[in-house]
Amino acid sequence: MLQAVGSLITTILSTCLHREDSRKMIESSLSLVSLYNQLIGLSSKKFASKFNVCSNTYPNTISETKNITLTKIVQVLSKSRVEINCHRLINCLVKVYKPENSSDNESSSSTAESLEIYHTLTKHITPPTSTVSRDMTVEKRREAFTDNRKAKMKQAQSLVELKNQHNKKISAILIGVNSDCDVTYASLLTSECVLENIFSNEENVNGILQSEELYIEILLDTVANMSATLLGPNGVRKLKSGRVQASKKAAHKVTEYYQNILWGDVGSCLEHIILWWSSFPLAIRSPSTSQNLREWLFGTFNVNNTPELILSALRILADALGCHVTTTSWDKHFGATLTTNLKPTSLEVHPDLSLYVRECTVSGASFALMLQELVTLNNQCEVTWDYILGAPIEDLPIVEQIPILHRLDHSIHTYRLWCLAETRRLANMWEMDDFFRIAHNDMQTCMEQLLNLRFADHTATIEEGKIGVHENVCAKMREKLVSEVKVNIQKLKEAREEIVSVLSAVCGTTSLAHLSMSFPRAAAWRRRGRPPCAAAAAYVRHFLDKMLLPVVNATQDVTTLNMVLRIMCESWLHHIYVAKVRFTKEAALQLLADFNEVRNWLNECKPLPAAAKKQMLQNEVLRRCEGVGRLLLHAPGDLISMQDSTLQSVQNIKKDESDSPEQLMPAEMYVPNQKQWLTLRATKLKGPLAFSLCCMVLC
Repeated sequence: MLQAVGSLITTILSTCLHREDSRKMIESSLSLVSLYNQLIGLSSKKFASKFNVCSNTYPNTISETKNITLTKIVQVLSKSRVEINCHRLINCLVKVYKPENSSDNESSSSTAESLEIYHTLTKHITPPTSTVSRDMTVEKRREAFTDNRKAKMKQAQSLVELKNQHNKKISAILIGVNSDCDVTYASLLTSECVLENIFSNEENVNGILQSEELYIEILLDTVANMSATLLGPNGVRKLKSGRVQASKKAAHKVTEYYQNILWGDVGSCLEHIILWWSSFPLAIRSPSTSQNLREWLFGTFNVNNTPELILSALRILADALGCHVTTTSWDKHFGATLTTNLKPTSLEVHPDLSLYVRECTVSGASFALMLQELVTLNNQCEVTWDYILGAPIEDLPIVEQIPILHRLDHSIHTYRLWCLAETRRLANMWEMDDFFRIAHNDMQTCMEQLLNLRFADHTATIEEGKIGVHENVCAKMREKLVSEVKVNIQKLKEAREEIVSVLSAVCGTTSLAHLSMSFPRAAAWRRRGRPPCAAAAAYVRHFLDKMLLPVVNATQDVTTLNMVLRIMCESWLHHIYVAKVRFTKEAALQLLADFNEVRNWLNECKPLPAAAKKQMLQNEVLRRCEGVGRLLLHAPGDLISMQDSTLQSVQNIKKDESDSPEQLMPAEMYVPNQKQWLTLRATKLKGPLAFSLCCMVLC
């Protein structure tokens, strides 16, 4: 019987504030509460020591039966008002959120997202299944709404007057002379009659708060006259008029508790309504829409323009939107990176991704967007509604930040492995366009996102140990994840060097492979009596077009271009030396013409910028190749005139004002192993080998 009575009380309280006769329903509930509490006292004294209650079919009878207090009543009443206040608060948000007032300078995408949020919010003003309001015009809806609220106002006033007809006129109480409440019944009722009008944010929100105090006053008045014991020993006082009323302290305590419970639940319910309720919930749309709504909440509402109770509900909503965005946006962007797409895409559609890069791969843009989203979410967890910098660790949403840091750490690690794998694959295929688009553009774009990361140092606060256990555990977990993120960022920076080393290794191997197939056979260089050819052999331009031209078309980085040119020429020399090709004098002249063809090719290369061309022509490896060619013009034992060699080198180099004195040095001096190169002459002397670097300098 007690279980049944308790359920009946809960049912009545859950629905009474939505009825016209709410005061009568509260009176009935209080009568049942009084009977319920008396029965519990009777059962505990007479029967608790004699019987043990157990039931397999009705387990609720096993649970301990407790008294119904005013706290329990307030909890049930506040929960019954959660959903309707969610709709009213959303209506308030709609009035503040006006996408049509945005400036013309805003992008079309932001306007579309604003309309999307506006559409989402307006969807929940009336239930989607209701068609009555859709068929009515705005004027008819306003008239019907006003008439309905006036009727409710009259009904509520008549109920109050009926109960207090033996006391002082209610008009005297409304003036506030003997009332303990700051807001009168009349003002509370009339504030709901103007929802169609557009008010400022503070006035509209205050109207919602004040209207809820009406139900608290009805409850307090009814409890004080029917069940004064629920308010405690000093919970009521008798006015001069003889009327019994709740004391100011008790009324304030009950009102504060009711509002705190109500708006805490409103904040939690707002997440469900906005994200999941209706035919077109926000959850099925792009995560950026939820993120924009969250950022708008942060930027619009603060302690200066919003009551604390409403602000707490909006904070709960913002935190819920943040958790939703964290999971859904990361799933969306990370899913896009699972399939490699190296198609070039312009960053004009994402102008905030990079200040320097204008084009990258589709996969690179997906990684950059993912990192940007995570960095934004992380930075928002480093501030609060009241602090931009230096927020106390207790106020920071560290619980929400931990999964963000987990995903950020995993994303950076995944991106680094993807970069290394893709660049190695592309380098082996010598696909330089995609290679440098990943190694330079994608890497630069992603690194720009990570430069915006903000991590406050809370080491001193943690070491002091003045925070709670839960906050301490979360803070230490955050510090560990922050250190792992920083380590992965450093590894990503070092990955650039690894990518360059892979490129250099592949360049050397590929160059040797091309030379093995295109370089003339050794017998062709040993033929005698063949007149020298002024033109370079065809294999030179073929070699340059296959190896160097793709790099020139793909990047303008002079350091990389010089590195590739150096490796190519060194591979060229290495192939000649390892193959032990023997050169006649005519063949040495041909080889010298082949080496000089590299300069001609660089001068004629139109995609090569002038500054890069100038630096590449001054590359030391070109002088070394020329020095090898000139060394092969002499047989072992010949004395080389440094003056003639210098004059010949100067003729092959276009001098300008920036040329350094080292360029006047003979080309042969750039060859480190001169004796070994001289052994590659086809004609061998029988006499002792008299050639040495010292003799060269002396002559």
